[in-house]
Amino acid sequence: MAKERLDVLGEVCPIPLLMTQGVLAKLKNIDVLIVETDSNQAARNIFNWCESCGFKFEIDDLENGIWEITIKKE
Repeated sequence: MAKERLDVLGEVCPIPLLMTQGVLAKLKNIDVLIVETDSNQAARNIFNWCESCGFKFEIDDLENGIWEITIKKE
């Protein structure tokens, strides 16, 4: 299982979602992508997209206004 990190701090929608989709497309099944964002809207968009695709994910509030989204590709 490989772990990739994606830093989209400072990026506005739809860039964080598009970058997340691009990286996940290159990962193998059971790999993990960790996305760090400071955009509430980006976090929600990634969350909704993961749900619609059936990806397992967790969102952690690292500090005020910064989220880490861990997505497992299965």
